[in-house]
Amino acid sequence: MLARKMRLGLFVAAMLAAQGCGKKNDSAGAGAGSEPAAAKAGGEGAETKAADDKTEKAAPAATGPLATVNGVSIPRDEFEKKYAKMTKAFTTRNKEIPEGLARRYKESILKQIIDKELLGQKIKAANVQTDAAELDREFEDYKKMFRTEQNFDRYLKSSDISVEQIKENIAHNLAVQKLLEQQGDLAVTDEEVKAYYDENQKRYEVKEQVRASHILLKVNPKDDKKADAEAKKKADEIYKEASKKDADFAELAKKHSQGPTASRGGDLSFFTRGRMVPAFEKVAFEMKAGEVSKPVKTQFGWHIIKVTDRKEGRQRPFDEVKESIEKLLRNKKSRKAKAELLKKLRDDAKVETFVPELAAEAGDDKGAKMPALKRPGGKPVEAPAMAPAAGDEAGDKAGDEGDQQ
Repeated sequence: MLARKMRLGLFVAAMLAAQGCGKKNDSAGAGAGSEPAAAKAGGEGAETKAADDKTEKAAPAATGPLATVNGVSIPRDEFEKKYAKMTKAFTTRNKEIPEGLARRYKESILKQIIDKELLGQKIKAANVQTDAAELDREFEDYKKMFRTEQNFDRYLKSSDISVEQIKENIAHNLAVQKLLEQQGDLAVTDEEVKAYYDENQKRYEVKEQVRASHILLKVNPKDDKKADAEAKKKADEIYKEASKKDADFAELAKKHSQGPTASRGGDLSFFTRGRMVPAFEKVAFEMKAGEVSKPVKTQFGWHIIKVTDRKEGRQRPFDEVKESIEKLLRNKKSRKAKAELLKKLRDDAKVETFVPELAAEAGDDKGAKMPALKRPGGKPVEAPAMAPAAGDEAGDKAGDEGDQQ
């Protein structure tokens, strides 16, 4: 029902736009500025036509509302702002946005805005209220993701978003959660949590990790034996210095290493098996914390390795991860409940949208989804990511996955 109404509104908008363009073209064709005349004037008309054969002409800026949802008019400015933000990587470099990608961005934004309005109307009708103290707590938790106030301020500037907008997003998401709780039972039982842990124990394995620093003397595989021998000789000399009792390995790395980690004293941070090239990894995982290796040869050159810390592998016990599993399962139930509620709201809604370039595909016959996005080769992908929205589903999911590490 929703999709048919959306298509009707889009089709009418597209027809009106086409009629307007047709009248303009008719009047222009009657004048002296015809294509042959323009082509003779330095060939500019011919060049323009050739360019138009490759790319679609830019459509005039749309005006008026973006859509109406159950009679409520939705301003266009949020759509334009989100689209500008999503395409900034192209526009700042004066690059043309691929037509297919631009369409997918617009579809994603349009769907997001309409879904938010549908939920907002349902929240208002259900008289769902959010608590100011709860909002403040959620906002402070959101800020903690940035670790420092400076990082948060940089995010506000780079994302062109205000504290008020973030709080508005948080308030909306809190209200949605309360609405879903009113609609059905989202509680997670101890039995469900334990069953999930038993079925997914591998997800709660902490792999053995090593933290190491290294000094790299590069050798190109194409270099002759003499160059390799010279690098090995220098590596042996550095090893003698690095293995002394009071040696400062970090300073030696800054002085001698030719790798990208030289500026931070050769530190590679923690890594698990399979992250480094086999020859390097084999030596590093056999060493104890504080030990320095003799020169090790890899395809990159000669390395002197120092292991600075180790973490042994272990299975995280149930009590340690119980809370994170409960959160994960609760979020899964919430996402499912939200998807089901949105489907019902879309099916029952009267929606008209005014984005002519999307008129052909506003949704499927049941209005359940926007067109699925595809990678080259046909593999489905998720909708393009928006700037981080406080408390959104993607953020919740990322937090759940992080709890499992």
